Amino acid sequence: MIHRSILLLAAPLLALSGGAAAQPIDLSACRFLTAHRPAAGVEYTPGVDVNGKAVAPADLPGSAGTTPPLERFDIPVTVDFARRMGFPVPQGAAALGVEVGYLTWYANRLYFNGQPIGAPSEAEVYAYCRTAR
Repeated sequence: MIHRSILLLAAPLLALSGGAAAQPIDLSACRFLTAHRPAAGVEYTPGVDVNGKAVAPADLPGSAGTTPPLERFDIPVTVDFARRMGFPVPQGAAALGVEVGYLTWYANRLYFNGQPIGAPSEAEVYAYCRTAR
């Protein structure tokens, strides 16, 4: 019940609005949300050419990157975030910096307080990140 009420409270934070230009999150996080995801079957397969024939692998020993890719990150959602997004915040709402939840990117999925965000809401966040530059 608590998770549902928190999700209902934060749902408007995920919607797009005309006042979305002054958002407080780091836009570098958006590059992870809008990353290209190739269709199944088009990914690179080491040791196989485009026709499926065996070839010498292109990966050389020691050629891997030194920094592993970021697998998870959290974006705090605050009352200030809601106000900056142009959403009405009730009188007596918590102080501006109080966190009401977290948007989390993990395993190519977007979550709010540990609950997966469905395709429509996730699509809105992706669309916002594509337009916010």
